[in-house]
Amino acid sequence: MSRQLIWDLPVRIGHWTLVLAVGLAWASAESEQWRLVHLSAGAAAMAVVVFRVFWGFVGSQPARFAHFLKSPSAIWQEICAHLEGRHHARTSHTALGGCAVVAMLGLVSATAVTGALAYTDDTREWLAELHEALANGLLALAGAHIAATIGMSFVERQNLPLSMLTGRRKDAPAAGHTTQKPLAALMLTAWIVIAVWLARWLATSYAA
Repeated sequence: MSRQLIWDLPVRIGHWTLVLAVGLAWASAESEQWRLVHLSAGAAAMAVVVFRVFWGFVGSQPARFAHFLKSPSAIWQEICAHLEGRHHARTSHTALGGCAVVAMLGLVSATAVTGALAYTDDTREWLAELHEALANGLLALAGAHIAATIGMSFVERQNLPLSMLTGRRKDAPAAGHTTQKPLAALMLTAWIVIAVWLARWLATSYAA
């Protein structure tokens, strides 16, 4: 089969922005000097989550929650198939991957919200501790996601990270006439920029 487009621009921009934002947030977490970077990374991540939830209902078919969220029995059948060395051509996430997407969105939003609350109210130490615990859970999930992606790349004999860069898979059937959606990608980019600017403005105003 030829390479078919399954991941549109908004999905790919959101994915890699989230990777960068979580990485920056982790790297700047312990430095007071990099506090604005940490807050900006959190705002960018939260902006991606808000857009991704919206896009999960109105976006391209492979990006919609209804397309990749499966029942427990379907998830189990998929696990058994992979254990037996069988896999089928697909146009979206695996069933387990779909669960990971929802878990990732939930953890990112919870981490961002508790981080913002802890920043504005430093008298409640439990908020900072909860934020740190959620951040550690997010990093653990991200690590599991990376490991699963590498493993599935071997199982399916293709470069899945490259697919998230190009948007195409070599063995995917036609994915419901998926297009790049450049206008939506521009809207997502603008939304991320606005969220980061607003977070920095609020942080500097609060500090003053």
